[in-house]
Order: sequence, then C-alpha cells, then structure tokens
Amino acid sequence: MNWHLFFDLDRTLWHHERNAEEVLEEFCEEFILLKGVSPQTFAQKYQEINDALWSVIQSAGYSVDYVRKRRFPQLLEAVIHSASAQEKRELASTLEKAFTDRTPDRAHHYPGMIPALQSLHEAGYVLHILTNGVTESQSRKVAALGLTSMFSTLTTSDEAQAYKPDRAIFRYAMRRALCAPEQSVMIGDSILRDIRGGREAGMKTLWFQASDALPPDAEGTADGQFSDYGRLASALEAIGCGPGDSPTFLASGKAE
Repeated sequence: MNWHLFFDLDRTLWHHERNAEEVLEEFCEEFILLKGVSPQTFAQKYQEINDALWSVIQSAGYSVDYVRKRRFPQLLEAVIHSASAQEKRELASTLEKAFTDRTPDRAHHYPGMIPALQSLHEAGYVLHILTNGVTESQSRKVAALGLTSMFSTLTTSDEAQAYKPDRAIFRYAMRRALCAPEQSVMIGDSILRDIRGGREAGMKTLWFQASDALPPDAEGTADGQFSDYGRLASALEAIGCGPGDSPTFLASGKAE
C-alpha cells in the first residue's frame, strides 16, 4: 500500500512572497501614482494586509472575494497620501485585476523542491496538493512550476467548501485521493492549518521550515520537520513513512 503525501502549496512549494514581490515591483514601475513608493515597502505592506484578510476569511468562512475587494484599497490608503479617493479606488481595481492575472503564472519555488518531488514520485509515493485557495489560480501555480502531471489530485478550499484546519477539507481530500488517514502525510509550513489540521484528521505531519519562513502561526508539534528539500525523503523515513514502510490501518482502512 502506497503512502499518500498531501502538500500545501503557497509557502511550501510555490514561493508566495517572491512571486508576489516580483509583480508588486512591476506595479511600482508601471503606475504613475506608485512612482515614489519603495517596492520593498509596498510588498511588505501588501503581505501584512493580505495575510490579515486571509486570516479573517479562513476563520469566518468567507469567500476569497472578501480579500480581493479589500487588499489593494487598504494598501493604497497606507502608502499613497497625495491622490484623491477616486484615483485610489480606480487604481486599486486595476491593480487587483492585474495581480490576479499575473501572479499565478510566476514560478519561484524553494531550492531542490522539484527534484525532491520527482524522486518521491519515482519511489512510489502518491502526491497530492491540499491548499486554502481558489482552484483556478492554484492550478495555474502548479502548471507554472511544471508539476501538473506529478500530482494525482488538487484539492482547494473553494472546492471543498472548507478551509484548513477544518477537518472537513482533509476528509474531502482523502476521499478524492481514495486513501485513509493512516496512509496519509500532510506536509506544509503552517503549524495551525497544516500540522494541527492534519493531526486532527488522523494524518502524519511534516513541518516545512524554509530559511525565510514566517514565524510559526501557532503552537503545535509535527511528527517531523525539514528545512531543505534535500532532506525531505529522510524526514519521511524518520517518521516511519519511507518507501519500504507499510501503513498501519487502525480501523476500516478507508478515509472518513
């Protein structure tokens, strides 16, 4: 019986900050109202606002439209002081459309990630993506990385109608993957959403700590951790999920 590995996408495979920063820097060069704004300040403030808004919708169960209607208006209010309210409203609308059009096709990722996944796939692991996000944009990110054919399923919060760490999205993903919790590993950067959520769903967990990762978003303990994709295979072996290790079924062998 094969192990099923469920990867978070943003900040685990796809480098969220670098890809967003690249597009935001382009905005500072293209739009007159942003000419005097530091690209670094613009990107930093965007991340703060975007992350805060995502925390709201993940807690309240709102759709991503809540974020998209608010992040650039709030950002422009914070960084532009000389434009009129009408100018900022119009620019915010333009930036939101350009950002959602451009960003998912960027392909910055973490060092060693692609060969590590290729090796796992060749070793017989079944790979999946489980992400809080919108299917259209998340599938484009996977395509930009050149990894579409490597993943058996892509489960998003809008499709599952639930956000990590809600157990419902993990159950939904495992039903789609036709696997049980006892043969599943959740791999991600968020202690709250990936590690605690995965453990609550009965999965084993691996915490990815990139060298430029954000501070932990909660307290919790994963079964294992790694900070370098060159160490992912050994991290799986260390928690009993190596290619030669067989999953132990505690109940019916079927996902809830």
